[in-house]
Amino acid sequence: MFLRVLCVITSALTVLTTLSMTSCGADNAISSEASESAVTSTADSGKTAKDILSAIEGDHMDASTFYGEDSFTKNTEKLYGIEADKLCDGGILYSSDGNYADEISMLKMADGSSAKSQLADRLSYRLNQYENYKPEETKKIQAAKIFQAGDYWVLVISDNADEISDEITDMIN
Repeated sequence: MFLRVLCVITSALTVLTTLSMTSCGADNAISSEASESAVTSTADSGKTAKDILSAIEGDHMDASTFYGEDSFTKNTEKLYGIEADKLCDGGILYSSDGNYADEISMLKMADGSSAKSQLADRLSYRLNQYENYKPEETKKIQAAKIFQAGDYWVLVISDNADEISDEITDMIN
């Protein structure tokens, strides 16, 4: 199952295969703070996910892929369970070496619908990935933020999730 995710991210993550990460399949609950946090805004700055994510400086996030790029388009269904044609924008920042769970995913649905459940599923998957591989990373996964900013749904996994969430919200509003 991990190899599917490996194909999803980009060729920058091929180094992960050497790390022998495993997914344990245990049914762990994500904290209510992570799965229930929401910031709703109807304002839209006109900025793309690429504009916003390119301005974010997060520890350990050294790789990215964005809507319109082959790597993003080919893998949205594997990462989020969403077909690429259901999105009108999006992007992901992540750690290319797999030692860190840090990730920011932004999704803008073409029909304006919510992507909260898809991001919550992604968050659960990340927790399962890291709980046996690098348990020290699970704390940041459990404290992750899922929220709406403008027309975007956002997942932030970072030691600085609150600050990054605020920064994204400020850029969109």
